[in-house]
Amino acid sequence: MKRLLIVGMLSVIFFGASQTAQAQLSDEEYNYVTMDLRGILNLTMTTNPQVDFSFKTIQEYQQGITRFNATQLEVDATLAWDLFVYANTNTWTQVEAYSTNGNAALPAEVLELRSSIDNSTYSAEGFTAFTSLKGLLNSGVTGGTPTATTQFLAGAVGTTGTNDSYAPGTAAANPTTNSFRLDMRMVPGIPATFPNSTVAMTGPDYAQAGYYYLEVVYSLVEDL
Repeated sequence: MKRLLIVGMLSVIFFGASQTAQAQLSDEEYNYVTMDLRGILNLTMTTNPQVDFSFKTIQEYQQGITRFNATQLEVDATLAWDLFVYANTNTWTQVEAYSTNGNAALPAEVLELRSSIDNSTYSAEGFTAFTSLKGLLNSGVTGGTPTATTQFLAGAVGTTGTNDSYAPGTAAANPTTNSFRLDMRMVPGIPATFPNSTVAMTGPDYAQAGYYYLEVVYSLVEDL
């Protein structure tokens, strides 16, 4: 009688252990992780935005004035980009006249630019050497959008070619492609006809003495 009871108890113990091994408990929670990658285009001018040219001597009129590193630009971008430049008007704006004779309608093109970065493999409209800056009409820019005639510091119009945009990067890590040093030059001549300009003055063929300004626009855009 005792023997039978002991066997029965052992049977119950083993059965309980088997049930525990087959019914393990578990629980789960979930994270939904999102990622929002915003395209970043930062254009920074690290120099004074105003560049002054003051022609006070015969030598300055004849030989011109060059401002080396007049403007320095840095580009930080997380996507492919282009950088183009143009004058915001067709002519210079006269603030004050110093004479009653001569022509006050000076074309924007009397200003010449030269860039430290050679963009000639991307666009024929660039600034490898001193080149007249195009005024608004000649630049081809309409509503802030460039065309094939627009002057590019980096990249070009188009998105399918191998040489139409610059790659993402920062100025600190990529100074040879993302840091621009621009020289500016003007040569009035005597009388002041600005012989290097690609656009001739209309009306009186020499400039009126006076104080003028021109707004130059540097536009950084996603590859166009």
